[in-house]
Amino acid sequence: MPVHSKALTDSVARDLPAPNAGYAITWCPKTVGFGVRVTAAGARAWVAERRVDGKTVRRTLGKATGRGAISAQAARALQVDVSSELQRGKDRLQETVERRKADKIESLTLKAAVAAYVKGKRRGTDKKPLKARTQADYLAMLEPSATLKNGRPTQAGELHALATKSLHRITGEDIRRVHTSLEPRGERRQTYAMQVLRAVLRHHGVDIADNPLSPQTAGAKRVSLAPSRGDPSPIPPERLGAWWKAACATESVSGDQLRFMLLTGCRPGEAAGLLVSDVDLHGRRAVLRDTKNRKDHTLMLSSQAAALVNWHAEGKRKGDPVFGVVDAGKTVAAINDVAGTPGITSHKLRHTFASIAAELVPAFTLRKLLNHTSGGDVAAAHYVGVSEAQLRDAWQRVADFIDRQMPVGLSRHLN
Repeated sequence: MPVHSKALTDSVARDLPAPNAGYAITWCPKTVGFGVRVTAAGARAWVAERRVDGKTVRRTLGKATGRGAISAQAARALQVDVSSELQRGKDRLQETVERRKADKIESLTLKAAVAAYVKGKRRGTDKKPLKARTQADYLAMLEPSATLKNGRPTQAGELHALATKSLHRITGEDIRRVHTSLEPRGERRQTYAMQVLRAVLRHHGVDIADNPLSPQTAGAKRVSLAPSRGDPSPIPPERLGAWWKAACATESVSGDQLRFMLLTGCRPGEAAGLLVSDVDLHGRRAVLRDTKNRKDHTLMLSSQAAALVNWHAEGKRKGDPVFGVVDAGKTVAAINDVAGTPGITSHKLRHTFASIAAELVPAFTLRKLLNHTSGGDVAAAHYVGVSEAQLRDAWQRVADFIDRQMPVGLSRHLN
């Protein structure tokens, strides 16, 4: 880079030509390491340069022209200060960068950290993001209490007490306090919230002293997370016929969707999201897309389930939902009132299907019906195959069993 013929002054800095691209630095012949940087856009700034520990270090001292500009004399004085500081191992720029980095870290609240986690988290097996329902569950844990339009109050999210706290300021005692406060909500929600908090801390690389969620923490300071276990609550066997009869009598789309769920064992969202294009009426198949384990799941429809699908798919376009009922809560409540089955929800129809199938088909087949992964079961993963014919027979056997519980037979769709 060129050295000017004259000592750099304010007027010399203003008169230096701008390069065609990038920037150019012109050095002062009288003050070593003092220069002017001019960009292609015409911006001009005083710069200082010196060797420190065998490396060339360059720093901007200030603008040479325009608003906020400093004089050549002031820039030279700054150069002496900066050069001296660099020689002593002090670097203003590095300190500023580190301070800004620290400020950014400090400003990351738990709420923002969870939002970043749900946006950036990818499964290790297939790199797919968290499902929308899971993301919503995590984010809801940070929300404050509210009052619904009907006047009913809602609880604050499980992690709301820490929502606005800096992620790097959360202490082990904070975590223990929240864990204790969640006891009234039940062991399952308490554990779920702690698992989410632990995952977010790990995702952001935050190390908390005496973290009660860490296995390295002494037992006395560690919180105990309940092992993951199901809570099956199927329709009582003695009430199954009454429930099925009441469901068949509803004469509604939501009632038929609920019946379809009981006949197939699919989840509420899977039944609501089933599209006409994913149904093969001739082959009596239906494909559930992107299920909970992020895989498509093919249902071999029993004659009863096929009749329901055929009834609701008829005349619709391929992109239309077969049922499309997002919330069948009112319908299932009405069915429960008639059948005498309080507490049965849409999801518990899956529990009921699984309980029935467990007595009618082999365990490996049941796992396929429910679309469960083999996990660490080597035999299921590598040795045992379940054919389409076996699966079709299994679904039909479950449907026939349910049908037999109601002496008068099925609804209008199956007559």
